[in-house]
Amino acid sequence: MNKKLNTAVFLLVATVVNVALIMVLALVVFIPYILFVAGFAPGPVNLIVLVGIFLGSIAGSFPIYRKLIELLQKRIDFDKYFDPIVRPRSRRRN
Repeated sequence: MNKKLNTAVFLLVATVVNVALIMVLALVVFIPYILFVAGFAPGPVNLIVLVGIFLGSIAGSFPIYRKLIELLQKRIDFDKYFDPIVRPRSRRRN
């Protein structure tokens, strides 16, 4: 496989891992909330808590995802196997 295909596959797999991580974090908090608290709270409070759980799981997935990428970078030389997504602009002098 060439670098561009490696990059595309890596981005696809990394996206799937990130979404799965968000879902796991949301379920870890959501299931105990539903089992122990949701029956006692009024409807609007449940909605606010659900939105908070979703946003919290997104925010919580960032440091975990970043740590996973850092560990992967220690094991794999990204410059060797992946094409840069954004290339720096060439600076022209007038």
